[in-house]
Amino acid sequence: MAQPFTIGVVGLGLMGASLALALRGFRGATLLGADSDALVCRRAQAAGAVHHATTDTAQVMAQADLLLFCVYAHHIPPLLEVHGARLRPGCLCGDICGVKTRLYRRITPLLPPEIDYVGVHPMAGKERDGYENADAALYRNSGFLITPLPRSSPEGIATMRALAGYIGATRLSVVGPEEHDQLIAYTSDLMHVAAAGLCLHPQPGINPAFTAGAFRDCTRIADINAAAWTELLLDNRANTVARLEQYMEDLSALRSALLENDAPRLHALLCQAGENKRDMLQQ
Repeated sequence: MAQPFTIGVVGLGLMGASLALALRGFRGATLLGADSDALVCRRAQAAGAVHHATTDTAQVMAQADLLLFCVYAHHIPPLLEVHGARLRPGCLCGDICGVKTRLYRRITPLLPPEIDYVGVHPMAGKERDGYENADAALYRNSGFLITPLPRSSPEGIATMRALAGYIGATRLSVVGPEEHDQLIAYTSDLMHVAAAGLCLHPQPGINPAFTAGAFRDCTRIADINAAAWTELLLDNRANTVARLEQYMEDLSALRSALLENDAPRLHALLCQAGENKRDMLQQ
């Protein structure tokens, strides 16, 4: 007979509550949720997102066989420092944070030796945060990054692979934290900076009649969780600034071609961009 299995989800905002909803039935687990908002706990439990929810994070940490931190990165080290000794021996912990290197440097000394740790990064989300926007289908057909520590066990990595498949992720990669942060600076951080930049000084007189798919796609993520993205961008600032500087050089090249009415140069730059985009889709 299979041993009882308990999953703890710390943080029942958009990402955590969506993950809990998507994990219902995974390995027959009992799902526990923790959140600082008592109302969110009541709503999540009443809706069946978790079997039990509480504001007592330590209680959930002490009962979990698989513990998933779905909170801002700066909350995780204090939780491990204060309550890490209460974790079950053999517990597999992980986080879903979007920047790994700085977090891992802080938490590695805090992990008890009998605790496994494998971070992940689901490449999914919405413009609107909060429990009320949670969706069991959020992670379907998404990318999913597994970012183990040097001490992470093969069994822990395998569990995260199984979790990714169960929630519907279809593009999986295992990558170290430094490489993760370098790649994410381009595919995510720079995209949010660019969208924000496009919306800092909107064109006067704009209304929906003037917008189509290009405007929607390029500005969608400017409707941003400012608190979360301030932390993410600052945590990964060196990589993001490097990508931003390259982007500004490329924009300058396009600007120069326009100013100089240089059709061949403009055409070449646009062709190169299109070729690079097609190559990226083949990876």
